[in-house]
Amino acid sequence: MPNHFRENAVTDNNDLALIRASLDGDALSLEQLIVNHQAWIYNIAFKMIMDHDDASDITQEILIKIITNLSSYKPEKSAFRTWVYRIVVNHVLNMKSRKFEKRIHDFDAYVSIIERLPDDGSYAHPDAGVLAEEVKTGCMMGMLLCLKRKERVAFLLGAVFAVSDSVGSEIMEISRDSFRQLVSRSRRKVFNYMNGLCGHINPGNRCRCSNKVKTFLDLGMLDSARLRYHKPSSQTVKDMIGSRLMNFHESYYEPFLLFFREQPFYDPPDLALWLHKILKERELKELFNLDEE
Repeated sequence: MPNHFRENAVTDNNDLALIRASLDGDALSLEQLIVNHQAWIYNIAFKMIMDHDDASDITQEILIKIITNLSSYKPEKSAFRTWVYRIVVNHVLNMKSRKFEKRIHDFDAYVSIIERLPDDGSYAHPDAGVLAEEVKTGCMMGMLLCLKRKERVAFLLGAVFAVSDSVGSEIMEISRDSFRQLVSRSRRKVFNYMNGLCGHINPGNRCRCSNKVKTFLDLGMLDSARLRYHKPSSQTVKDMIGSRLMNFHESYYEPFLLFFREQPFYDPPDLALWLHKILKERELKELFNLDEE
């Protein structure tokens, strides 16, 4: 799967051919165009709200916007990548609040809750390692929910997905300097709170994911058979963005950001049936003059 956020991404030429074919009524080209981008869209949505069901709904909402507005795309004005992810960013910035956003939205309150959770370093569980990774990944995602949405988007694009300021500023429709400032501010906020709490970031801290496993199990928030965040067999964000993008401008943050880039790059849900269904809707068939199967 190509990284659409590379500075000199070559996906646009392929996308342009698919767009032309889609607008000429080729349903398979339209499906392929959506498949090309749905995984990145899904990962942005999920990392914004840390719930798979909500992320699936958000992805579908965004894809409908992309499909129904495809004829308005002007290649002479912007790269298709820019056009698509402007839609994504505008959608996630303006969507209704999701359930985890309503529960987690303040750093001080979130850190206080974590600190109050009882520790038990002696607890033994056959899947202790996997469960500790589940706690770690979920906890770090919760930290991102404490950021305001615009800061969260900038953190994901600039700090996690390694989007350059030129690409990030185009997508977010702000100046390059403003994008850099947003990334810097969001990165500093997350780092400062995690550096004061997390034993992974700062070995001097007592908070350890392995010590919280029993408490989360007792609360019914962990199940090794149904992992929500830790996906051992998945590719990581680091795998997807590529090694050439792993050079940090500020080495001070390198170990910290690596924890986020080692998180899973999630496979999107199978949207094939949903996509086939909506492409059979009368309005869309008329809009694209889609071929009958």
